Amino acid sequence: MPETIRQFLDACHPFGYPLLACSILLVTVILYHLIFVGRSWHRTLNQIDFALQHPGDAEKALREYSLQHHDALTEVILSILNAPIQASTEKLTEARLAHAIDSGRSGLALISIITNIAPMLGILGTAWGLVDIFGVFGSADAQAGIAMGISKALYTTIFGLAIAVPGVIAGTCFERRLENRTARINESFTTLLNSRQA
Repeated sequence: MPETIRQFLDACHPFGYPLLACSILLVTVILYHLIFVGRSWHRTLNQIDFALQHPGDAEKALREYSLQHHDALTEVILSILNAPIQASTEKLTEARLAHAIDSGRSGLALISIITNIAPMLGILGTAWGLVDIFGVFGSADAQAGIAMGISKALYTTIFGLAIAVPGVIAGTCFERRLENRTARINESFTTLLNSRQA
């Protein structure tokens, strides 16, 4: 049983370090989504609510917010407040809104890729371990070689699954949260557009 991380990675040779890189990337993307994307969307939703509740003060507050945070959704809100009401403006606004919402998907593709690759690397490590097992049959050290091959096979499988499971959970949670926020933003923008037309 490996006692240190380095021993564990060496036991997973040659797949330990690529799996470690996958886990570091996954943790980085999850933290990025939790800290930066979540905060940005929360602030933007608050700005939309402010614009709906205070139509007279909204433009000034949104301009200041936009200068500080360079938020694409706030830019779309400002364009709604400043643009003359026309059908073409509405379609352009919807397109810009869709683009701004897609920016919230940043990193989700990487989570999906990592959660697909990690178990595959684990299974590849399993096959590698089995090759080692079959390579030592008939030799004097067969028992030790078989034990080593089985441990390598199991370590890489466990490592790959330990990366994939939290990645699938995080990816699913982020997708659901994005769907909910997108629905709320679409509803708020529809309300904002209707208030401009009234």
